[in-house]
Amino acid sequence: MDISKSAYSRYRVIDKMLKNIYRPYPSLLDIQEACQRNLDIDFSLHTLEKDIRNMKHSDVFDAPIVFCRKNLGYYYSNPKYSINSIPLTESDISSIKEALDLVENLGGGNRVNERFSHAIQKILATYKEEFPDSDTKRKIILTDYVEGAKGYDNFNTLFIACKNQYPVSFSHYSYTNREFKVAIVHPISLKEFENRWYLVGYSESDKSIRTFGLDRIYEPLHLKRKYVDSDEKEVESYCNDIYGVYPIENQPKQSITFLTSIKITNYFEAYPIHSSQKSEKNESGSCFFTIDVVPSVELIRLFRSYGKNLEVINPQWLRENTKTLL
Repeated sequence: MDISKSAYSRYRVIDKMLKNIYRPYPSLLDIQEACQRNLDIDFSLHTLEKDIRNMKHSDVFDAPIVFCRKNLGYYYSNPKYSINSIPLTESDISSIKEALDLVENLGGGNRVNERFSHAIQKILATYKEEFPDSDTKRKIILTDYVEGAKGYDNFNTLFIACKNQYPVSFSHYSYTNREFKVAIVHPISLKEFENRWYLVGYSESDKSIRTFGLDRIYEPLHLKRKYVDSDEKEVESYCNDIYGVYPIENQPKQSITFLTSIKITNYFEAYPIHSSQKSEKNESGSCFFTIDVVPSVELIRLFRSYGKNLEVINPQWLRENTKTLL
């Protein structure tokens, strides 16, 4: 049975009330009031009745909930029961091991959060299970991750900054200018593109949202200052309305049309470069593709990489930037 986050929140409230020895036998109305108080949402009695029924008959919980006619309330027939102490099955343990191995294979050891690994190790140790050593196994999922890539040592610090909305300061190195500059950034998210990680955040010096490669970030520190919230729509556009990570300055979101030859059409059909991608195939096998994005450095690089097999139709400025290679 799939359990939604909302339902599980109600289950926890119900479980807590049934475990409360100072206020035994809560009624359905008591549970309704507790849910409203703890979750700040009104739930119908019908919903809560269904929750209790699901907790009782679920393969996951199998909760021993009984209605006491004398006290007109609910209780656990087994006072030691709690949804927080449900044992894992062999299938659960196997799934945990597979999930850990999947994360290890996808990201390599340096990219796995140490706290995650330690937490999983504790869970398996509790059940006297052996912690899987992925390094000794044959890797089934292969990625182009290269050991020794820079930036991952700061991943956890920046992840916490994004999660808890801590402003950070760090030294940022420019490969182009070959110099360091101190940046104060209000982190929004971490983004991966072409197996490289980037920090997206509001830059105080630029007074706008910017992208910083993790390989160029040195000695990030959490700052004790007020976090600057960025506009939600602006963040969504900056992160989603783009192919790549570095938008071209002063270029708005726009419709871009390009023509692909027979040789590469199937690739673009099989792997769309953006969720907005639409296509119009010609009888010859070539195809017109249209995407609605903010133009980026990476998009121009992608178009140029296909040489004469890809021609930008519009906008004109982008066509001029790529036609020299046709």
